[in-house]
Amino acid sequence: MLRRLWREVVETLRRDFVAGLLVFVPVGFTILGVLWLIRQLDNLVLPQIFGFLGLETRQPPFVGVVATIVVILLVGALTRSFIGRTALAFWERLVHRIPIAGSLYTVLKQFMEAMFGTGSGGTQFSRVVLIEYPRKGIHSYAFATGRVSRSPRGLPEPLLKIFVPSTPNPTTGYFLLVPEEDAIDTGLSVEEAFKLIISAGIATGEGDAAIPLVREPQAVREPVSDPAPDPHP
Repeated sequence: MLRRLWREVVETLRRDFVAGLLVFVPVGFTILGVLWLIRQLDNLVLPQIFGFLGLETRQPPFVGVVATIVVILLVGALTRSFIGRTALAFWERLVHRIPIAGSLYTVLKQFMEAMFGTGSGGTQFSRVVLIEYPRKGIHSYAFATGRVSRSPRGLPEPLLKIFVPSTPNPTTGYFLLVPEEDAIDTGLSVEEAFKLIISAGIATGEGDAAIPLVREPQAVREPVSDPAPDPHP
């Protein structure tokens, strides 16, 4: 009797612990992530200004977040004006003269433009495709960022510029050149693909269940019948 009661108590506690863990982990890590982001934004702009001016004042909570958002909005509005575009062009000419800084700035700028689809000349994650990678028979999600204007000698045309993100951090990955005929359109949006990649396929969407894998139909071989016996052996 006591043993049966103990097993029921243990089983109930186990179910409660698993149920609580399924809620606590995503909720807890989401809250920690949001708090970390708020803390970074809170200390991004305002403390640097206070330090530059030599002021030692205690910053109220969340004031730095508001200040950072305001600065981003002001920079965006200024960049869209003639004065802002001129200042940005001067800054880019200046930073490109510094080897490491110029390369870092170019990579970050192009990546942000690709993420938000604002790149010039089609430099953006315009399509979500499937390619056979890392070997034939295994498919990976990838983002097409454009076409190669002139393929190297000996390679097929046209070639697609492909970014294959890694899981669970899609900001890293591999850059590949793939024949356009080998890229399969998925019909997924960039946001759906990112959610699928970050979650390692757990957060499936409605679109990934019906991805059209178009392939040439294989020829059906007719069965070979036995030859008729020779009536005159």
